[in-house]
Amino acid sequence: MEDIKDLIKLKASEYASLTGLSLNTVKNRIRAGVLKGGKEEDGIWYVYLTREEVEYTKGVAQSQEERDKNLQSSLEGLKSTLEGSLIATYMSALMQKEQQKEQLLHELSSLYTLLAIREKEMEFLLKELASVKEKLREKEEENRQLKDQVKEREKRIKELEELLKEKGYMLNQKELEIQRIVLEKDRELLSKEMELSTLRMELEKKKKKD
Repeated sequence: MEDIKDLIKLKASEYASLTGLSLNTVKNRIRAGVLKGGKEEDGIWYVYLTREEVEYTKGVAQSQEERDKNLQSSLEGLKSTLEGSLIATYMSALMQKEQQKEQLLHELSSLYTLLAIREKEMEFLLKELASVKEKLREKEEENRQLKDQVKEREKRIKELEELLKEKGYMLNQKELEIQRIVLEKDRELLSKEMELSTLRMELEKKKKKD
């Protein structure tokens, strides 16, 4: 691949003038990669050509210019007679048609170039769209997994709440049982104290008698 430094820079407008193309056509061909070139820091569009390409392009332009001059000279000569004037008029009209045809061909070439650019842009946008869809699908999958996790956590919380209720009920039952046992022990203790008090009283009575 040739280095740009080894190429000759030609203004796009100059290249358009040499080739008979419109400036927009040249710019579009640069954008599409048909021609090497680009817009530089000075704001001017350039075409990069090898020395051989420059010489060939200038040679073709000079040859076309010479042909046009010769044809124009011939037409001027023909205009000197009536018959020649008619032929010249016909030739002039023919030249105009050829120029129009050439211009239409250039415009068609420009349209094809623009179409190629739009196709590349469309291809890029389709790739971007596919990438966005893939990311969206991944996010939807992540959301689905998160929803499943939330449902699982909610289910676990409900199970723990039920377990906690059950444990609380069992704890209340245990507390009631303990209270009942304590009351029974208190009754037994009170009964024993009463028996002990009665025995003490009887013992004291016996001592007094003795």
